[in-house]
Amino acid sequence: MTMGGLNILRTILALGILAASSVTLVAQQPTDSQHEVTADKHPLVPGDAIRLAFWREPDFNGDYPVDENGSVVLPILGYRRVTDISPADLKERLLGEYREQLRNQDVQIILLRRVRILGAVHDPGLYFVDPTMTLGDAVALAGGATGDGKLDDIKIIRGSEEIRSGMDSNIRVVEEVQSGDQIMVPERSWINRKGAVVIAAMVTASALIIVAVSK
Repeated sequence: MTMGGLNILRTILALGILAASSVTLVAQQPTDSQHEVTADKHPLVPGDAIRLAFWREPDFNGDYPVDENGSVVLPILGYRRVTDISPADLKERLLGEYREQLRNQDVQIILLRRVRILGAVHDPGLYFVDPTMTLGDAVALAGGATGDGKLDDIKIIRGSEEIRSGMDSNIRVVEEVQSGDQIMVPERSWINRKGAVVIAAMVTASALIIVAVSK
């Protein structure tokens, strides 16, 4: 092989190594999955909902939306204003009222946040998420990420401002998400999506060059 052929081969291999390192760079970056578990501190807002599950009264089970006035109509209890009280106090109050009305009856109360799930997901749109969910669970509501979605770089957008980025799918919704937020799954960069193809093409090209310069 001539010296010129060797130099060309070295250049192609160096470019291939650079492309491969960029493909795996995201996997090497640290994530925010070590957050401490936090409580849901933000009151409900219009558009959110309260999910009720009764042990002995399944006909009352369901999601009850918070109207534009910050109120909700609940089975047995009726009309209640729910947007001017902390989540913990609201649940305690409702549980207490249900205990007074229903004997030997258990009820589960879950406060649901309405959010938008957008970006590289199969079914973007409005969804209810609860505090027990992870960001990955929330993305699953939207049909899951597409093949190009980056589940280790999820972004939270509040209004028109990006609040957080670089979050992985294991972070709990309650730690970062508020009512009305957007959960955005970005697409992987072109080199990350096509890197393997590029590397394969470079290897093939280098082989052809070796054959050509060796003749």
